[in-house]
Amino acid sequence: MLDKSEAKLLTLELMKNFFRRRENSSKPLRNDRIGSLGLIQHSRPSYLPAKTLEEEIKHQKQHNEILESVRRRETREEKERKKKQEERHKEEERLLIDSRLWTNEILPNFKELKSSKDVKDLWWRGLPPSIRGRVWRLGISNRLGIEDHIYRNCLNDMREKINHEFLVAIKLDVSRTFPALCVFQEDGPLNEPLRSVLAAYCVHRPEVGYVQGMSFIGAILTLNMEPNDAFICFSNLLDNPCHRAAFTLNQTQMNVYYKVYTTALLNNLPKVHAHFVSSGLSPDFYLLDWVYTIYAKAMPLDVACRVWDIFVRDGDEFLFRTALGVLNLYQEELLGMDFVRGAQFLTRLPENLQAGQLFESIGMMRVCAGGVSFQQMVDEVSRRNS
Repeated sequence: MLDKSEAKLLTLELMKNFFRRRENSSKPLRNDRIGSLGLIQHSRPSYLPAKTLEEEIKHQKQHNEILESVRRRETREEKERKKKQEERHKEEERLLIDSRLWTNEILPNFKELKSSKDVKDLWWRGLPPSIRGRVWRLGISNRLGIEDHIYRNCLNDMREKINHEFLVAIKLDVSRTFPALCVFQEDGPLNEPLRSVLAAYCVHRPEVGYVQGMSFIGAILTLNMEPNDAFICFSNLLDNPCHRAAFTLNQTQMNVYYKVYTTALLNNLPKVHAHFVSSGLSPDFYLLDWVYTIYAKAMPLDVACRVWDIFVRDGDEFLFRTALGVLNLYQEELLGMDFVRGAQFLTRLPENLQAGQLFESIGMMRVCAGGVSFQQMVDEVSRRNS
C-alpha cells in the first residue's frame, strides 16, 4: 500500500498527464498555412456504401475547385497586404521629406511663401504631424493680439470669474472627448490642459462662455500644441465669422450660412438636395454639428486633422466644401436613407473613411463660382434678407 506522500505524488502525476492529454487533444492541427493545406479530402468511411466512380470524380473536382478558390483568395490577400505596406512606406517617406521642406524652407519664410502655388499644393497633401501644430499657429494667426500673460491671468481669475455651471459642463465634456484616446479622461495627461484652455476662454469671453462642442476644437488644438498656444488659437478660431455666429447662437446669421450652403448643394449635388428636401433633412440637423467641432466629432481623428489643415489655410469656406465632399462621397448610400438613418449616418461618419478619397471628392466641389468670394456670397445673402 502506498503511503500518503507517495499517493499524493502519484495523484499529481496522474493529474498532469490528464491535463497534458486534454491540452494536446484540444490543440488544432498545425499547418504553416491555414486554408488550402487544411482542406484534405477523405474517402467515405468503411461503414458507409462506397462512392461510385462518378461521385468520386465529381467530389474530386469540387475539392480541387475549393482549393483553387482558397489559393486565389490567399494570393489576393497577400497582394493587398503588400500593397498596403508599400503605401504606408511611401506615405512615411513623403511625410519625412515634406517635414524637412516645411521646417527648413517654408516655416522660416511663412508669410512670403504661404500663398504660393507650390506651398498650397504641398499643404493640400496634408501636413506632417511633426510640424502640424507650428503651421496651424502661423496659419490661424493671432488677429486678436492675445499675449501669453492673458492666458495666465485668465487661469488665475478662473475661480472668481467663471460660472460654476460652466466648470461642471467643461469637466463632463472633456472626459467624454475622444474617449478612445484616453488622454482626455479624468486621469489622462491632457485632461487638465484641455480643461484649462476651455475655462480660460470662458473668463476671456464671458459673453460667450462654454458651449457644448467647444471641447472637440480645444482637444484637437491641445493634441498639437502647448496649452497657451492652444488658447490663443482657440480664441482666434472662435472669432471667425461662422463660428462666432454658431457659438453665440446667432440664428439669423446661421440661416444666411445655411442658405449659401443649400444653394451650393443644389448646384453641386441636385439629387442629394432633392432627397434631403423630401425627407426633411435640413442643414441644421447635421451641418451645425460639423461646424461646431470642425468635423472632429463626426470623422476619424486622422481625417479630421487633414480637414483642419486646409480649413486653417482657406478659412470658413472650406467647412462647406468639406460638407459637399462628404455628401458627394456617400451620395449613393444617402439617397437610400430616410430622415432618421440619414441624420444618424451623418452624425458619425464611417470609421473606414479615408482622407485620400474624401479630398478627391472635396476637390470636385465648388461653393463659389464666377469669381465671387465666399464672404461676398454671405454678404449678398445677408443684404437680401435684411
